[in-house]
Parts: sequence; C-alpha cells; structure tokens
Amino acid sequence: MKAVCIEKFGLDGLALVDRPDPLPPKKGELLVKLKAVSLNFRDLLMIKGLYNPAQPLPLIPCSDGAGEVIAVGEDVESFKVGDRVVGCFFQNWVAGPYQKEYGKSVLGGPLDGTLAEYIYLKEQGALLIPSHLSFEEASTLPCAALTAWNGLFEQAQLQPGQTVVVQGSGGVSLFALQFARACGAEVIFLSRKDEKIEKAKKMGAREGINIAQNRHWSQKIRELTGARGADVLVNVLGVDLDESIQSLKFGGMICAIGILGGFKTEVDVVSILMRQVKIHGIYVGNRSLFIGMNRAIEKLRIKPLLHEVFPFHAYKEAFSLLESGEHFGKIVIKIVD
Repeated sequence: MKAVCIEKFGLDGLALVDRPDPLPPKKGELLVKLKAVSLNFRDLLMIKGLYNPAQPLPLIPCSDGAGEVIAVGEDVESFKVGDRVVGCFFQNWVAGPYQKEYGKSVLGGPLDGTLAEYIYLKEQGALLIPSHLSFEEASTLPCAALTAWNGLFEQAQLQPGQTVVVQGSGGVSLFALQFARACGAEVIFLSRKDEKIEKAKKMGAREGINIAQNRHWSQKIRELTGARGADVLVNVLGVDLDESIQSLKFGGMICAIGILGGFKTEVDVVSILMRQVKIHGIYVGNRSLFIGMNRAIEKLRIKPLLHEVFPFHAYKEAFSLLESGEHFGKIVIKIVD
C-alpha cells in the first residue's frame, strides 16, 4: 500500500513509500480503506519533531481520516463491510476522565496515522459517519470538531444567549463558531485579517475584531458586551492570556486548545484570582462525546467548512498551506483509488 511517512523530522523528511499490503484484521479490529485525511496543527508539529522529539521514526502522520470498512475481525459487532467510518483520535479513550495511558493510543503518533491507503482501527476507536457528510467533510471531525465540542459544551456548559470569543480561522475555531451559533450563543471573532473576519460574519459571527489593529482587544470585547465580558473564550494561540482573561466576565472560562502562538506565555496570576477565571485545557475528547457530537451534527445538518482538498501526491503542498496559516477552514487530502 502507499503511505506517507516521516522518515526524518521536517517537511523535507516526508516521503511517499510502499508498505506491505494489509493482512486481515485481528480480533476486535476493522480494516479501513481510507478516502480522505484532514490536517491539524498537531500533525505539523509532529512532522517537525516539536510535538514529541523522542517519537520513533518512520511514522505515518495524521490523526484524522475517514474511509470504508473492507474487512472486520473476529468479535466485531458494531460494524460491517461497506460501512462509512471515521477513526477516533484516541483509540482507547471510550468514556470517562482522561487517563495518561490513553495517550499511547493516539493515531499519528505514537501510533501510525491516517495518511495512507489503509488503516486498522479498533472497534471502539471508530464511529459511523453522519449520513449527510462526504468522506472529505467527515475526516475533519475527530480532532478539530470534537475539541471544539468538548470545550464549549462539556467543560464550559455553553448556554443560549451567552457570548463566545473565538480566536483564529482553523478547524477548531470555525467548528466552535458553528457549534456556538447552533446552540443560540453569540460569537465575537478575532483575527489579524479583515477578510477572514468578513467570512466569519457570513458564518454567523456577530462581531469581529482585528487584533493586529487592536492591541488591547479585551477592551473592545467589554464594550461589545456592555462592560460585562464574554462567557467563554476559545484560545487556540496559547498566548495573549492576559488579554483573554480581561475579556471575560467574572467566573468566565478560557478553553485552552492550541499553541499556534508558541509553547510558553506569561500571565498575571492576580487577574485570574480576582476575576475568578477558569482556564481549562482541552485535549480532544473521548468516544462518548464524539457520539453525542455526531448526533447533533446529523440532526442540525452541520457541514464542516473545507478550505481546500488536495490530491494524495500533493501532500507537501497541503502541509505548506497549513504552515502558512492562510487557510480559512480545514485542509483535506483525498486518498484516491
């Protein structure tokens, strides 16, 4: 089978290689012919050796993919040949709180990932695709969509009429915008580019703030919320925490989701204490949450926003676009027959 492998860290270390064709799946496994793979910033960090410098190579990157079941192992009851499925980010995290050992079951590092023609998934590590979604659209759900869903509804307990601040224009941010609007919350969108703000408004954002032109953007948010502050902020940058804290109401929550702006930042601890702000790290989510999210996506007919779909052979161009940050929505690679 064809697969893209990280043979050495760095984008130049990616190579399209031949691997042995898959054997029949083991007990409790599915063999899936992949149709589409979506890219996350984590994948780029893994490729560059920044996510886990100790990761053994070679490794097939990418955690998110969708495809068709072509064989099932012994004792598999939930799936049959021909089912359209999407893999779970954590193959072993079915329900309940996160445990450290679940980290050993992540696709795209430490386990081989989805950027290949075939993959083995555990029965507990796969879900049926919502019926109205294409393979390309469904491939965006495991990491980006579930992270946004977990942050807004499991952790922040978002309610209709509340205000959510969303940073950035990648997959997590735009899913957060879509989910927040679907539940009747208001969205204030933050970006460094006016054209992205206009696109977000067309998706339902009430207001947008160009943070390149408004260094103290928390003041603007407080003006837009009648001095009250927002209820929830989706922080994908990992920086500007002081501004994030000041933009929230007393007792508001920051969903700390990404590190696009860097691995470290400074924060005024007194502001956290005085404003009683909660900062909650979000590490994707479990299969149980994924099931609930998919039910909502199907019932509300929510469709992920795709920026561009690349052919399999153009994988390096796809990662270069991800690295540039110029995209608005998800970047997908189509795995062709």
